[in-house]
Amino acid sequence: MCREHALVVFALAVTAAAWPSSARGQACCGATGLVIPARLRIYEDYGVGLQARQRQTYGDFGSDGAFGSTSTGDLVTEQDLFVMARVSSRLELAVLVPYVETYRRIPGRSEWGGFFGDVAVSGRYELVHGGEYRHVPALGLLAGVTAPTGRAPDQAHNLLATDAAGTGSYQGTLGLELESLLGRWFVTFDGWVALRSSRPSPGGRASFAPRLTALLSGGYVFTGQLALGAFASFSEEGAGDDTAAGASGEASRMRLVTGGLAAALPCGDSWRLQATASIDVPVAAWGRNEPAALGLGTALVRVWP
Repeated sequence: MCREHALVVFALAVTAAAWPSSARGQACCGATGLVIPARLRIYEDYGVGLQARQRQTYGDFGSDGAFGSTSTGDLVTEQDLFVMARVSSRLELAVLVPYVETYRRIPGRSEWGGFFGDVAVSGRYELVHGGEYRHVPALGLLAGVTAPTGRAPDQAHNLLATDAAGTGSYQGTLGLELESLLGRWFVTFDGWVALRSSRPSPGGRASFAPRLTALLSGGYVFTGQLALGAFASFSEEGAGDDTAAGASGEASRMRLVTGGLAAALPCGDSWRLQATASIDVPVAAWGRNEPAALGLGTALVRVWP
């Protein structure tokens, strides 16, 4: 499973525009956190939420980038509890605790299993608020740490390893976020780098290359702060090394391209509903050494000003 989707989105952007600050302030409130719900808006001090996600594997990419479909792919469901707090006008912290279940079947056998996943702690520092400067888009610096509190695949108890719900490694992430607005339209271009620590593997040790991810999202904020948008992400990881399995070079490189739709609907001043639908694009060479899945997600968030 692609673990970076459990983190707060990190961003690296290349666009800026001189749009009115009044329009910027109005649209940003609906656009904030459209894809990832664990983010506070500028007037919110605390928040808590529950996100439910589901991914159904329908194919996979080989080490040469070739795509193959399957009718027996894994079904992975996840429930994320997250808590957010604004420490200052510019600094926000969040903690996310996941629980992951997997349904897997092979010829003659099927199995359900689940366990707590890797806990993630993240921080977001707003270098520039939306609308703070007329000619400068909103800019944020983000960082995060994920601890291996889950159960790695080689530590699973179930026969088909369906109770595996973690990576077995610490992971650090660092990135930037930039958002520009034109009236009620918004565009965010994100980028981040993640690095996992090496870990023991059966009979050896596994190490990992940095993973680079970019996310482009955009959409429209309607009257009443209903936000609808679309997003696309690209992630790639270089060659790592597993001294026991001999997985190195092309066999350990990973790549994935994902596209999807998102919506955020306020329910009064204190609640909001969010939803996403995504697909890992089944185009040869757009993926490598990764499963391809269809994804659905919903979240309910409660905030306090």
